Amino acid sequence: MRAGMASWWIVALLAVTACSGDNSGGDGLPPEARFLSDDPSCTAPRCFELDIPLPEGVTVTDNRVRVLVPQDYATSGKRYPLLFLLHDAPGDYTSWTRLGEAQAFTQGLDVIAVMPDGGGGNPGWYSNWQSGEFQWQTYHIDGVLSYVERHLRLLGDGHRAVAGPSMGGYGSMYYASQYPGLFQAAAGFSGAVDFLALDRASALVGFLGNPVAGTPNGPIWGDPITNFEVWQAQDPGTHVAGLAGTKIYLASGNGLPGGPHEQLDMPQLYAIEPLLYVMNLSFAQALASAGVEHETLFYGAGFHDWPYYRDAFAWALPKLMADIAP
Repeated sequence: MRAGMASWWIVALLAVTACSGDNSGGDGLPPEARFLSDDPSCTAPRCFELDIPLPEGVTVTDNRVRVLVPQDYATSGKRYPLLFLLHDAPGDYTSWTRLGEAQAFTQGLDVIAVMPDGGGGNPGWYSNWQSGEFQWQTYHIDGVLSYVERHLRLLGDGHRAVAGPSMGGYGSMYYASQYPGLFQAAAGFSGAVDFLALDRASALVGFLGNPVAGTPNGPIWGDPITNFEVWQAQDPGTHVAGLAGTKIYLASGNGLPGGPHEQLDMPQLYAIEPLLYVMNLSFAQALASAGVEHETLFYGAGFHDWPYYRDAFAWALPKLMADIAP
């Protein structure tokens, strides 16, 4: 079944499972929730880890997720909106707490944040690989989302947002466009949201950039010359119609020095951002042409890494919360 055709079936499934509220732990958490003692970025009682059971036929490199719940989750009895946070390449499921300061950002907010792995040092690009080796898309939609909707007190339909930087920005727009209605809002921070902004030329740049930037390579989508139709199918900029009804937030710098954060000893971080800027400009134009509601933060000077991702998240988070609040 094609992802787009399956979207409403997935939404219906998650709505049903959300209502089941299968919270068997005395504190309202899944009994398998693990609290950490060695990571100050993920502290009890708000932050814990889970292992997500894999759907049949699905292989991923790591099925751990981190979860943040409100301080009073154990006693409130309330249901909460979901913030699905996707990491960058080559990040992992810990990136949003370690580098993104997600626990501090969500302090005092009535939201549950779920942070899955997307490949770690072998970036999965939120895709079911052409090689058949990994099925990240199926894992995240049929595995992670389905599981947390069953085992945590979530509000369900109309109360989900997805966000991420770089590869995670791609994943946010790809999932939102492929499963219309699943997410009320989506945000990308220097996200690779339109690999086809310059048609085959930008796709080829992305493909050849794999050794430096961890961009999609042959096993993931194939090369963009002989497998261009796969790149089209995977490109959020080609499928903006699927974002109708979803509020979109885009942020990007232009790769020039002179911003509030500097890391001049890592020129590759500045070299990457201009292509992402072009992608975001192109994507914003496509959204405007399609009549999709969106906001942009094109902040000028800045490189491609977490100091700017955090700034963009601080800009987007209040907007996302307003979009998914009960």
